[in-house]
Amino acid sequence: MQDFFDYLKWRGDLSFEHSPFNSIDALILCQIAYLDFSGLVSESFKDSILLSEAASLFFENKTAEQQSPGLMINTKTLDLLSDCAQSRRFGDVKLCGYVNHYNRDITEQFCAISFLYDNKKVFIAFRGTDDTIVGWKEDFELAFKESVPSQKDAVEYLESALNSLKYKEITVGGHSKGGNLAIYAAAHIRESLLKKLNKVLNFDGPGFLKEVLDSLPFQKVMGKTESYYPQGSVIGMLFEHDPNYCVVHSDGVFVMQHDPFTWNLFGPQFALDEQLDKSSQFFNSTFNEWFVGLSPDNRRQFVETIFGVLESTGATTNSELAENWLKSAGAMIKAFSSLDKDIRKSAIDTMDGFFKLVRQNLPQMLKK
Repeated sequence: MQDFFDYLKWRGDLSFEHSPFNSIDALILCQIAYLDFSGLVSESFKDSILLSEAASLFFENKTAEQQSPGLMINTKTLDLLSDCAQSRRFGDVKLCGYVNHYNRDITEQFCAISFLYDNKKVFIAFRGTDDTIVGWKEDFELAFKESVPSQKDAVEYLESALNSLKYKEITVGGHSKGGNLAIYAAAHIRESLLKKLNKVLNFDGPGFLKEVLDSLPFQKVMGKTESYYPQGSVIGMLFEHDPNYCVVHSDGVFVMQHDPFTWNLFGPQFALDEQLDKSSQFFNSTFNEWFVGLSPDNRRQFVETIFGVLESTGATTNSELAENWLKSAGAMIKAFSSLDKDIRKSAIDTMDGFFKLVRQNLPQMLKK
C-alpha cells in the first residue's frame, strides 16, 4: 500500500488540471497546516505566497525548535512539506490567510490557512490539536460546552474567507480537531455563504454532543460532508458523529492510527475497509455509554481537575511534559494529593466508572 510519499512520487508531477483535487490532497494540506508559518504567510486573503517559496523560507528562517511540530505531530511533516514544495502538483499552490490564535486564559487554540490552486479554487484547512496543553484542554471542554473558542474562531474565519475569496470552488476541512471545526463552521455560517461551499472534509475529527449534532444547522451541512476514519479510530469516535463515513485502512496500532502517515492509499484514493474494527467499535459504544451517564457538572469538574493537575507542572506543551517527566510527575502527584478530597474522589470515581464499564463489556465485544 502507498503512503503520502509514494503518492507524491507517482502522482506529484500531475497538475490539478490533469488530475482533480481529491481527499488525499486535502489531507496532505491539513498535515502541512500543523507547521508554523507565522511571519511567512500573510493573514490577509489578498496577499499570497507560493508553497515552494514558503517552504524555502520556512527551512531557511525557522530555528530547529520552531520547525518542530511538537511531540504529538509526526516529524515526517517536515519531509512532506519539502517534497510537496518540489512537486509540480503542490509547488505552485498559493498560501494566504494564515491565522494562529493561542490564549491560555480562555483555553483557546486555533489555526487556519487557505490554499489557492488550479485557477480560482481554494481549500481551507483548520489545524487540529497542536502540542499545547491548552489545545488538548479545549478538546476535552467539548464534553460539557456547546461551543469552545476555536469553534467560534472557525466560523469567523470561514465567513471572512468566503466573503474575501471570490473563487468558483471552495472546500473546507481539517484533521483531528480541525475536522470538528470544519463541520462546526460550515453549520454556523450564514445560509447564503453555505451555498458557496463545495464540500466539508473531516479526517478523524471528534464528534459533538448529541443535541448539537441533531440540531437543524448540522443536519443541513451533513449532505456536504465527507468523513474519513482509520479502522481503529479512537479520537474520531469521541462523542456523536454522522453515521455516514468512510473507513481507511491504517498500519498504525490503536491510537497511533490517528496519524495520517499510517493511512494507506491506492492511487488517488484511500484504501478503504468495510467497517471499523472491534477495538474501535468497542471504544465507541463503551465511551459514549459512560459519557452519556455523566452529568454536565461531573464532566466539567473531571476535565478541570485533570488539566489543573497537568498545568501545575508549569509546562505549556506535551513536549515540555515529556522532557521533564520525572519533575512533572512529581508535581502532578503533589497537585492531585492537595486537591479537596471530594473533588479528588469525584475524579477517581469518574474514571473508575469508565473502567468498570470496559470490564463489563469487553468479553461480550470480543465474542462478536
